Amino acid sequence: MNDAGLAVSLTWGGRSVYGRGFAILIVVRYLLETCDTVDEAVGRLRSLPVAVPQNLTLVDPTKAVTVFVGPDMSPMVAPDACAANHQHLPVTDERERALRTQERLCAIRAAGADVAAMLKPPLYRSVDEQGSRTLHTARYRPVEGRVTYYWPGESWQQSFSDFTPESRTVTLGRAD
Repeated sequence: MNDAGLAVSLTWGGRSVYGRGFAILIVVRYLLETCDTVDEAVGRLRSLPVAVPQNLTLVDPTKAVTVFVGPDMSPMVAPDACAANHQHLPVTDERERALRTQERLCAIRAAGADVAAMLKPPLYRSVDEQGSRTLHTARYRPVEGRVTYYWPGESWQQSFSDFTPESRTVTLGRAD
C-alpha cells in the first residue's frame, strides 16, 4: 500500500505460461511508486509486459478490481475483485482437480471479508502437489492507511501513522 491509499496484492494466475516481461514484484513496486488510484494502475498495466500469469487486486479508497496479466494476454479486468489462482482462460481438467481454482473462487466470493474463512481450506493451503501454498491473507484499509496480515493463529497490524519496524517468523503448516 502506498501513501495515496492504493493497495496492490497478487495471486498467481494458475497457468504455466512463461514469456518475456517483468517479474511481478517489480511491477507491484512500480505501480505503488507511480500510481495513486486503481484507474491509474490499470492504465499503467496496459503498457507493462509481465513474464508469468498473475492476478493483481488493486484497491483504493473508492474502488477495487482484480486484473489478470500474463505474457500471452493484454491486461483484463476481472468481473469482480476476487482472485483465486484462476484467470479467464480455461485450464485442463487435471489442473483444475489439482488446484481447485473454481472451488476456491466460489469460496472467496462467499467469504467476503471473513478473515477466518480465508485461513481455512480450501482458501488456505499449507502446500499442494505442485508446491503451491498460501503464505498469508491481508486486510487493507486504504482510507485509514492500515493493513493487517493474517496467518492461522497470528496477525500483524501496521499503519502509516503507527509503523513499527519489526520482523516476523511464521511457520507455514497445516491450517487449523
